[in-house]
Amino acid sequence: MAKEKFDIIQSTCIPIQIDNCNTDLIIPARYLASTTRDPQFFGDAFMHDLRFDAEGNPVADFVMNQPDFSEAPRKGVHEIIVGGQNWGSGSSREHAAWAIAGYGVRVVISSSFADIHRNNLLNCFVLPVIVSKEFQQELFDSIAANPQTEVKVDIPNQTVTNLATGHSEHFDINSYKKYCLMNAYDDIDFLLSNTEKIEAYEQQGKEVEAKEECTEVTKPSSESTLPAPATKENQEVAVNTVDEQKTIKPFRKLPIDRGLTKMILFGIITLGIYNIIVMTKISREINIVASKHDGRTTTNALWIILLWSWLTGGIASIVWTHCICNRIGNELQRRQVPKTFGASDYWLWYILGSLIFIGPFVFIHKFMHAMNHLNADYNQKG
Repeated sequence: MAKEKFDIIQSTCIPIQIDNCNTDLIIPARYLASTTRDPQFFGDAFMHDLRFDAEGNPVADFVMNQPDFSEAPRKGVHEIIVGGQNWGSGSSREHAAWAIAGYGVRVVISSSFADIHRNNLLNCFVLPVIVSKEFQQELFDSIAANPQTEVKVDIPNQTVTNLATGHSEHFDINSYKKYCLMNAYDDIDFLLSNTEKIEAYEQQGKEVEAKEECTEVTKPSSESTLPAPATKENQEVAVNTVDEQKTIKPFRKLPIDRGLTKMILFGIITLGIYNIIVMTKISREINIVASKHDGRTTTNALWIILLWSWLTGGIASIVWTHCICNRIGNELQRRQVPKTFGASDYWLWYILGSLIFIGPFVFIHKFMHAMNHLNADYNQKG
């Protein structure tokens, strides 16, 4: 998708006042079979089945076909969508974000977004802005009264302003993603922009290793100059002294090889006991990895499964799984691990997916895969 630096975007808007506008409405499923990444192709498919009837004729009463909103986005015109609540719900298809970006939209404003879709938008250089429901309705009212109403989105100051009323609201955005948007960087661009720092860090590590080797083979000439024994602890202190930014060693190595096959096979053999043990260990591991950063503590899974779930008729298990999925997803994002996961995966695959039988297995796979990624990052960085 096109990379353009974000600063201040001031534009008229397209009001799509549809609550729970899911990704199948944003781009119909039949377009997912295409192998092209042509932005024009996906831009033409944006909201296709609402814009056109079965014969391909424009649907006159759909907002994007009305004279005031039919013009394709350009600088200062229709670069912003004001959407309904829970924008981008449904499946996690990235094509929905491709379609919005391909159409030319740079900002989507809503009172809430599906987590995965929100991340997909950011990866496609479209800014999702969350505002209050009251401010969202004010924008719809202003645009209805005057289709030429402009909205200003100030990315550096993280504010969105209705220029018709002068009202503003602050919005949140991940600092890393904000930096990337303002510099037109994707994840690879960001790494390349830090090539010199990375190479300097690697060289510094090589110098530290060389000094450690010299310490091990050098014999002291006298007792007065006898250095401290080259113990593991002393070597770690030496590394941290030479390079204060060297990665902190993890408390312990966490497992990174859990998967669906093991859960099914050993779960059957042990009548479910293996699954309880794994979930108990994962509840401890997320605390090891994340508690020092988010200040939260996930309840031990053993208590939830054997006690609280029974007392609450299963509600405790639902709430616990929702919370730990969100916590894993937030920690993956904080650590900038290129893996998206969250509570929406639980509700989509485990709860709704139960209707198609295979859904819960997909969730277990995604859950274990996300935790493996998180543990691997912890093992490397601490």
